[in-house]
Formats: sequence, C-alpha cells, structure tokens
Amino acid sequence: MAEARCLKSGRWRIYEGPGLHIARDETGATPTFGSLETARDWWAGRHPGDPPLQEPIKCARCGAYFGPTAEWTLYAGRYYHTAHTPQAVVLERHRL
Repeated sequence: MAEARCLKSGRWRIYEGPGLHIARDETGATPTFGSLETARDWWAGRHPGDPPLQEPIKCARCGAYFGPTAEWTLYAGRYYHTAHTPQAVVLERHRL
C-alpha cells in the first residue's frame, strides 16, 4: 500500500507500507515531486506490479489527510472530520 500526500509547500511525498513510512530512493534520500502525476510516474517505475499511487482522502473543511485511525463522516458527498461537518459546526455555534 502506498499513497502520495501534498505537503504545505505544494510538493508531493510518497508514503508506503502499513505504517505509512516515507518512501526513499536508492540513495536513501526522501524524494519530493512537483505534481501528483510525477510522483505516480516515479512510483510506477520503481514498483511496476503495484497498483497506481493514489492521494488519500482529506477533510473538505480543513484539508488535513485522514490518518489510519481518524474518524470521518460523509456529508453531501464530501469527507469531513466528525467535528468539521457543516451540521456539527452549526450546532457548536448555537451552543456558544
């Protein structure tokens, strides 16, 4: 299992394995890529039998990726952290 995540800098990094460890090249360096397509091409060249590299699901409100144990909800076809769904935000504002 591998996935590509966009860093705050706009560059892409690949994470692999069940623990999502940072992928490294043959020199041991951590490669970053200018686009998801470039990351996919690099991955496909190194792992030709693996499925295509995908971007994981991220929260529609905050943009953070969901970790393996993060709770999420689907609202109006978009993924949210449970505290970030539009209806949860409205209820929180009414409580204040």
